[in-house]
Amino acid sequence: MKKKVYRKSIIKVSDLYKSFNNNIVLKNINFELLEGESLAIIGESGSGKSVLLKNIIGLLKPDRGSIKIDNTEMVNLQRNSKEEILLRLGITFQHGALFDSLKNWENIIFKIANQDKMNKKEGKKLAFAIIKQLGLKPEILDLYPSEISGGMQKRVAIARAICGNPKILLFDEPTSGLDPVTGSLIDKLIKTAVKTIGGSAITITHDMASVCRIADKVILIDKQTISWSGTPREMFVSENTKIQEFIKPINSEIFFK
Repeated sequence: MKKKVYRKSIIKVSDLYKSFNNNIVLKNINFELLEGESLAIIGESGSGKSVLLKNIIGLLKPDRGSIKIDNTEMVNLQRNSKEEILLRLGITFQHGALFDSLKNWENIIFKIANQDKMNKKEGKKLAFAIIKQLGLKPEILDLYPSEISGGMQKRVAIARAICGNPKILLFDEPTSGLDPVTGSLIDKLIKTAVKTIGGSAITITHDMASVCRIADKVILIDKQTISWSGTPREMFVSENTKIQEFIKPINSEIFFK
């Protein structure tokens, strides 16, 4: 009999509610991300997925509920303490959110540059090592975000998120707008971060092929709450009608032989 391996809680969301002007966006949200786990959050556009992510990182404050990161309660936590914890996270936003006034290599190392007192040569070397994994050429490092395509900007934003090998990764639509080959590269990086360095990841996505490749667990947000949760395999035998809509275009045999 195999000994059960204990995995600590990395992010735990309990009884979370969020509304805007009496319009309920999220209600009774409960889930847990464990160490070494990759969680995918799916749902229709406007279902509250990005709002949930912004609550987790403190850009929004829930109406009520608890958000714990590494067992530290984030709701109402003092700003200095909150920022210290957020430094452990690698985050990408849906539209990149790069700094227009910084070159791409400066964007990539932004979070760790001051911490590690990194000089320009070291910074560019590190940035190059990361973008190489994302299929980008070194020439883009000395350009500004406005000088590269939207797809390249997204990859630079992902490079910034994984720079420094953070143990907690939060991705908002990391593969949207990318071609299948590049999307597959992104998925491999997410899997590497989770499986190789013992990290944990939450990925918000509409890309169901990506879900099948990267996720250990999936939750569906529908009608403001979590209406289904399970593994990618379990999606294909679920009777949940909304889940069936999402997986309809996917051939499960490609991923689960």
